[in-house]
Amino acid sequence: MTVIRVRKVGNSNVVTLPPDVLAQANLREGDLVQPRADRVGRVVLEAVTVTPRETRREIIRSAARRDRSVLRRLAEYDRK
Repeated sequence: MTVIRVRKVGNSNVVTLPPDVLAQANLREGDLVQPRADRVGRVVLEAVTVTPRETRREIIRSAARRDRSVLRRLAEYDRK
């Protein structure tokens, strides 16, 4: 088991992950992770996927076209 020191860099605290841990977690430099602490105080890093804005727009447009009749019925119901 590798022991790593938490250190101060600027206004942040930093933990450097060794290459073998990154490989096991399938993480690379530049990947996004969301940190949290579990109930017993362990630090958990979960990989996060961010969809680019243009892709999100196209997903919403596609869903709106596909489900236009459902959206229309919901709008009518909301007016009542």
